[in-house]
Amino acid sequence: MITDETRTSIKKIYGMLWDVLALYEKTERYNRIPENEKETELDIWDFMGDKLLDVRKETATAFLGNGELCNKMEQVIDETEQFVRSYEMPGVVKRWKSINPKIIYFDCAFDLMEECPESYKEISRGLTDMRLSCYPDEELIENRKNYFAEIKQKNEESNLKYSETRIFQNELLNTLTLVFQNDFGEYL
Repeated sequence: MITDETRTSIKKIYGMLWDVLALYEKTERYNRIPENEKETELDIWDFMGDKLLDVRKETATAFLGNGELCNKMEQVIDETEQFVRSYEMPGVVKRWKSINPKIIYFDCAFDLMEECPESYKEISRGLTDMRLSCYPDEELIENRKNYFAEIKQKNEESNLKYSETRIFQNELLNTLTLVFQNDFGEYL
């Protein structure tokens, strides 16, 4: 039986992970301590580690005795930590990309294709030791173009003035929502 306490705990942990991912822009891609934290924190690695440790503690406490739910939540926390520790957009794990394919539109492969087409060609043909996580085809390129056209239009119409970093962060937060709906839908 799914209890209100379980539902509330899942939502609380979701909120805590949301807060961690929402620091992406404010911390300049997890590279700088936020201004309001500089007096108490010196190192971004420790700062983010403490945030994630708080989430782990909440998970361990909330789901003590429920191994299956605890393991599912730990997987999401591990995936979040992998992203946070990679300090970049390409750090999004494959599972999250399969749950929300729109997050792929931010992959560096697209920038490389546009800004350094010769280098991209060499990489995509296996002529270098470098590997990309994505090799966009025409359909993906067109879908990405349409996605960013919609974002740009919304940005202009609503006077949002979102940076590319904020747009990515918003899609990352949307991905977190989709991950929780995918993994914990029956509990919500």
